Amino acid sequence: MTISRAASYFISTPIYYVNSKPHIGHLYSSLLADTIARWQIVKHRTTPRIILSTGTDEHGLKIERAAITAQISPLEFCNQVSEKFRKMFDQFSIKYTNYIRTTDKNHCQAVQYVWQELLKQNLIYKGSYEGCKDQVVKDESGQTIIKESNRPVEWTKEKNYMFKLNQFYERIEQWIQDKNPLYPIKYNKLALIQLHELKKQGDISISREAKRLSWGIQVPNDSSQIIYVWIDALINYLTVIGYPDHISHWPPNCQIIGKEILRFHAIYWPALLMGLNLELPQQLVVHGHWLKDDKKMSKSVGNVIDPFDLLSKLQCDGVRYCLLREDILSQDANFNEYKMKKYLNAELANTLGNLLNRVTSLSINPSCIYPSRPSSMFSSSSTTDIINQCINLPLRVKTAYDSYEFYHGIIAIMDVLRACNTYVQHEQPWLLAKSTLEYDQQRLQILIYLTLECLRICGILLQPIVPSISKQLLDILDIDLNKRTLHDCHILIEHNEKKLNIMKNERISLYQRLSIVENDV
Repeated sequence: MTISRAASYFISTPIYYVNSKPHIGHLYSSLLADTIARWQIVKHRTTPRIILSTGTDEHGLKIERAAITAQISPLEFCNQVSEKFRKMFDQFSIKYTNYIRTTDKNHCQAVQYVWQELLKQNLIYKGSYEGCKDQVVKDESGQTIIKESNRPVEWTKEKNYMFKLNQFYERIEQWIQDKNPLYPIKYNKLALIQLHELKKQGDISISREAKRLSWGIQVPNDSSQIIYVWIDALINYLTVIGYPDHISHWPPNCQIIGKEILRFHAIYWPALLMGLNLELPQQLVVHGHWLKDDKKMSKSVGNVIDPFDLLSKLQCDGVRYCLLREDILSQDANFNEYKMKKYLNAELANTLGNLLNRVTSLSINPSCIYPSRPSSMFSSSSTTDIINQCINLPLRVKTAYDSYEFYHGIIAIMDVLRACNTYVQHEQPWLLAKSTLEYDQQRLQILIYLTLECLRICGILLQPIVPSISKQLLDILDIDLNKRTLHDCHILIEHNEKKLNIMKNERISLYQRLSIVENDV
């Protein structure tokens, strides 16, 4: 087995269980990974090789039951639902490089190879499992029920293969304490709490009886047992990079997970890797749940958000902007349609779109020119302020984006765009354009130059958030494709005067694109 050390960046989403169609939580996990990957490209002068893996988790009893209900085979059921996930990723501009399905032949082979390796290390043994196979909660009466179905708990006792998790508790604890690999930081403490609870239980069951569950990967050399679906699912991160033959990049730089799967990724996953003598992930980024109007989403309540419905209402970049603008990783996020539409109208349309329209309007800039840097920059308080804000913005955004706090970066960008709008309003370019005084004409050229510079910098920094709108903006400004990185975000750059790539209908088109929701908010 060889591991490539070529310059690359490997980020993964969880793979999504196909017992039901995609929802906003699935979309957000993938969007977060895509935004981080795009930021890596913007941040570096030399574009790193990005590996962004995602896909679908397709084995298990729930899928077997869902297929029976749908009166089709499990594989046909998986094909249909997996295609919906792929369609969602494509329509929301999630630029994945690897799409994995756990029913893929190469994945099944990788899972069985991992099993054999752990067996060689004497980390698997035949034992007996007793307990409930499903995640349980207590209902209002205090009765213990299965979380997903609300059915009473079924106590199970059966022969299974066990994994010697006990051998890794201390090493996992040390890893969490020394490296703080989970972000936000609070999840390191929560992972340690879960680790201490698991210690009391000892080793874990990693197979199920085939007579009870047939839809899964068979344990090598034992047709009576099926490999536990979570072990199967976790190994996808190895399959996507070519394990076991040639690993294209290891370890992962960043792995995105929802808080409900913390235990599997902060405890089981590192234990498996330790058993295989592989390095552990550099960072696990954890996000909370999405609420709808401050209420938990539920099929029974009927308030589950369909990503495809959002797409028809807010468009791709609009949804991306709203979700990244609203979410704070350390807490649950809330989706409120009124608030989201307000974000889009007030910020993308009226702040960004209107600023571009102002500075390219025929009354102010009739030739649609991006002027060269004026030889003399009048030192007024308004020009000095906007220059300083543009100078400080890249570092503010970098600090936010590097910490996965994209909402902080968005707020910083909008602060500068609002300041630039205020600057334009204060300078009154519509009056300067009518003046015959040379001084006023110089002020007008400075205003156009500074405003377009502000839009250029903000357009570069918005690329991970709203890639399509940012591209259209930077294309209008005629910014070279090789000049769209963080290192190009310094203001007052030298360039020759150039014509903007904008016609009257294109100017209107961009503004209308930004004003993508009705004006009834």
